[in-house]
Amino acid sequence: MRRRILWASLASAGLLFSSLVGIAAFQLRPDRIRNRITHALADRLNADVAIDELEVTYLPRMRLTASGVALRIKNRPDLPPFVSINHLWIDLGLLSATRRHVSTMHVDGLNIQVPPGDALGSLHDTSPGGDSSAVERALNPSHVIVDHLVTHDGQLAFISRKPDHRPLVFAIAELKLDDLGFDRAVPFQARLTNPLPTGLVDTKGTFGPWNVDDPGKTAVIGTYDFSRADLSTLQGLQGTLSSKGKFDGKLTAIHVSGSSETDDFNLQLGGHPVRLTATFDALVDGTDGTTRLQQVDAKLDRTSISASGAVTNLPGPGRHAIDLDVNITQGRLEDILTLLSGKPPLATGDFTAHTVVHLPPGATSVLNRLSLSGRFGLSSARFQKDVQVRVQELSRRTQGLSKDHAPTNVASNVRGRFAMTKGIMKVESLSFDVPGAVVSLSGLCNFNVRSLALHGELQMEATISKAVGGFKSIFLRVIDPFFTKPGRGTVVPIKVVGTIDAPEVGLNLRNKQ
Repeated sequence: MRRRILWASLASAGLLFSSLVGIAAFQLRPDRIRNRITHALADRLNADVAIDELEVTYLPRMRLTASGVALRIKNRPDLPPFVSINHLWIDLGLLSATRRHVSTMHVDGLNIQVPPGDALGSLHDTSPGGDSSAVERALNPSHVIVDHLVTHDGQLAFISRKPDHRPLVFAIAELKLDDLGFDRAVPFQARLTNPLPTGLVDTKGTFGPWNVDDPGKTAVIGTYDFSRADLSTLQGLQGTLSSKGKFDGKLTAIHVSGSSETDDFNLQLGGHPVRLTATFDALVDGTDGTTRLQQVDAKLDRTSISASGAVTNLPGPGRHAIDLDVNITQGRLEDILTLLSGKPPLATGDFTAHTVVHLPPGATSVLNRLSLSGRFGLSSARFQKDVQVRVQELSRRTQGLSKDHAPTNVASNVRGRFAMTKGIMKVESLSFDVPGAVVSLSGLCNFNVRSLALHGELQMEATISKAVGGFKSIFLRVIDPFFTKPGRGTVVPIKVVGTIDAPEVGLNLRNKQ
């Protein structure tokens, strides 16, 4: 009797198992699954969905594989698929298959191409009469949940709204999504390669819920760690940058704030590297790849710098233009000069400046592409030793003092305006005070050949004869009246010529202006 009961139980279990397998096999027919998946995704995302191949195998375990998966914006064949997958596979269990719950999905060749928002219009109006329920459907519970999605390679691209602009592309080395459903914010972890400057980005956060009307407006929030960024991939810069921060917004407009460090920052102008740190607030425009720097507070060695502007993505590979509005209110002149020359700085002192910077892309040197214009001020200036000796001697003579008088080492109230293009800086209204005199200069500073040609005037307390002194002063007394200006004292021409590293400073009596 017991044996009959045992055999009956085994037969019933076998029949139940066979029934479950039969039901699962029927439910998991490739054509049935493909149709159900494509219709579900099309309805959920309001998109055109295609799957080239789909297969279900049962040994050694039940596995679903698919290839050639593409999701397109409905009625927009001119746009590339916003999601395409070369190959994916899912290991299934009977229970997970029947309850539409997936443990892990593996994806190879994931390609996400975010379309420009202004190219889409209102997607839920693509069918006659419109479909105002699109947003509501996006908020309904997802019928299938993927516990874990893992990609092994892929890329994230942002299609520009401008036809002649290349997409902004991030190579995806690794991407993991958890609790994946279209109705929720999905946790993610990713490792990406940033295009410019080139470097690795480790990031985590949440993505979603999916925006049916406009995928580019899908919300994203998280943190990032940007390491080993090579600034030389931005033509004109040098150094290795690291940065950490946070971001939020939507795929096509991401707000980023954080801090960065570059121990070896340089401008490829022949100067020495300088440590640069910064905190920043920026907006990354995914529709054209432009980064808009809303506020940057930087420290170049001891010099505090505030800036705003943009790094604009231009047509063609690797083409970016840098435009900045820069203010320096607490700076040191030697920090700036170190970037411009490999030699000891010509002068030191407290430095202030405001300048507009433009660096277009190109294959030529930074010096030939960089444009600057603005104004500067310098207080408590101390010049390089050889120049300082000349300045001190000039000050002594303009006061009519003897050689035994102790010189003053400081020039004050240095100020001026400048504009530089193609390595040639035009200096206007350069003036500074030394005890006994006021110097006013204008002219050119050519960084290509490192030459100076500044001319102007020297207003001094002493007469020319007293300034020259010695035996010659006897003969110069006769010309003193010609250089005396009412209310200004003695005014004579002055020049600063020669090289930037060793300029000659002196009176220019042969070239009276």
